[in-house]
Amino acid sequence: MKSLMWVEETVAGIPDISRELQEKIRSRTAKVGIIGLGYVGLPLAAEFARQGFRVTGIDLETKKVDQVNGGTSYIGDVPSVEIAGLVEQGHLRASSDFSVLAGLDTVNICVPTPLRKTKDPDLSYILAAV
Repeated sequence: MKSLMWVEETVAGIPDISRELQEKIRSRTAKVGIIGLGYVGLPLAAEFARQGFRVTGIDLETKKVDQVNGGTSYIGDVPSVEIAGLVEQGHLRASSDFSVLAGLDTVNICVPTPLRKTKDPDLSYILAAV
């Protein structure tokens, strides 16, 4: 069993990632990812982008990716003019390539969680996203 001293020495050698992330969030330099650009994900992505973050939305449906990158919204609560402006400013982009996750600071998963017949949530979409 490792000693407490070993744990303290190991932790002391690791950069304080939480402070770095907190500073990136405060300064709006954190790169935000949203997996799933549906009725929850796209409005969330737009809100982060409005606040000045650089947001990458990730979705398997290339039609959604193309629409976002083209400045078009398919969600009634998010006007296309807003999406177009955020894309033009460089605050919002979309991709179907999950490798973009490597360059992000935070990731929010916004995928369906339908209920099964037993009323338990079907977590398969979340597991697939992870």
